[in-house]
Amino acid sequence: MLFLYFFKQKSSTFCIISKTKCAMFTLPSRRSFHEFQPITKAAPLLCWDVAHPSLAKKQQIAEDILYLEQLQSQHRWQLPFSFRHLLSNNFTLVITDLEKHILWASQNFEKMTGYHLEEALGQTPSFLQGPDTSVKSRMMVRDKLASWSEAETKLLNYRKNGEPYWCQIKIHPLQNQEGVFTHFIAIEKEVD
Repeated sequence: MLFLYFFKQKSSTFCIISKTKCAMFTLPSRRSFHEFQPITKAAPLLCWDVAHPSLAKKQQIAEDILYLEQLQSQHRWQLPFSFRHLLSNNFTLVITDLEKHILWASQNFEKMTGYHLEEALGQTPSFLQGPDTSVKSRMMVRDKLASWSEAETKLLNYRKNGEPYWCQIKIHPLQNQEGVFTHFIAIEKEVD
């Protein structure tokens, strides 16, 4: 499988990267991207390009956005926020079905929790909670979601290694264009 990653390298220079090649081009200053007919110059993909941390992060975000856009199109979700903005600002996104079983999580999930996505699939997010997680907060979230309302709280969760961490969570019920609720999406970030 061949993945292409597109990112802005400088103010008007862009780069498209596959696993084996890199193509760069520059936009003339008065033309928008949509008007541009690219003239590319292929160059070998250097080891630094692959190992650079910001490139790896951009690749993760691009993969997550591509998958989320496919889900959004498939389920025809009406979204009040931008996936790109949230992922670029290091939020973790988790999508569950209506029974709250995890169907997908962004790549930040593993970094935050220590669990690989494969370990979390099919489980409810409560598997991250433990003895000191607030019962009151958990009940509030359950009640809000049962009435199809947004829920926002700070929960004490536990990493795979047992280490506790505070997680700011905002959960949105997702509706399709007909107004039918189909999934939930949690927007999460580790906080102090």
